[in-house]
Amino acid sequence: MSGTIQQGAVTALIGPNGSGKSTLLSVLCGLQAPSSGQVEFAGQALPSYSRAQLAKKLALLPQRNPVPATLNVADLVCFGRHPHRPWYKNISNDDKEIIDWAMQETGVKHYARQLLTDLSGGELQRVWLAMVLAQDTEVLMLDEPTSWLDISHQLSLLKIVRRLNQKYLKTIVWVLHDLNQAAQFSDQAILINHGLIVNSGEAKRVINAKDVSEVYQTPVTSHQLGQQQILWPEEQQ
Repeated sequence: MSGTIQQGAVTALIGPNGSGKSTLLSVLCGLQAPSSGQVEFAGQALPSYSRAQLAKKLALLPQRNPVPATLNVADLVCFGRHPHRPWYKNISNDDKEIIDWAMQETGVKHYARQLLTDLSGGELQRVWLAMVLAQDTEVLMLDEPTSWLDISHQLSLLKIVRRLNQKYLKTIVWVLHDLNQAAQFSDQAILINHGLIVNSGEAKRVINAKDVSEVYQTPVTSHQLGQQQILWPEEQQ
């Protein structure tokens, strides 16, 4: 498997369950070693970076996160600053400014003092996003960030991430299950099956009816809906 993540772009990792999307994301983050070859970041082999160095360049939002019952929103977002300061030092004014900025950008600042357990699933996911944003890295990696969210909160989070990319030139790599959302909100896509790259490149080219039908073993057709091309499963007799 080989490929390139384009700097400053939004890249979707797509493929059936068990195809290797989350594994690839883990390898790209340096949490798991590749079975062969190597991963490079900015022209340098990933293992050559220390964990502290890498945490200032890459931030990961995993699929599932435990919810600490005693923490409020601002407390959790504050954890995003840990790579930038020794554990024994209090947060600085600069840290506070970045924490406030991250909460503002993700729309969670108005309930900064609320307990995490008082939030809805969609609100809580935006708080986790604020935490990784406060890490202030060049690259954000998000593993199925819209899973378990209703359609309103899915779209809200997708739009926030897209805005972060366009406004602050954040490089985004995310695993998405909804192929139409992946095509709409991503610049690039990597289609994976059985641990291998089937296709990669411009999202709207990669996410096509032929390849999706073959990889997902489900016939789909492409339809024009307004200005957007969408894929829809065919009715099977």
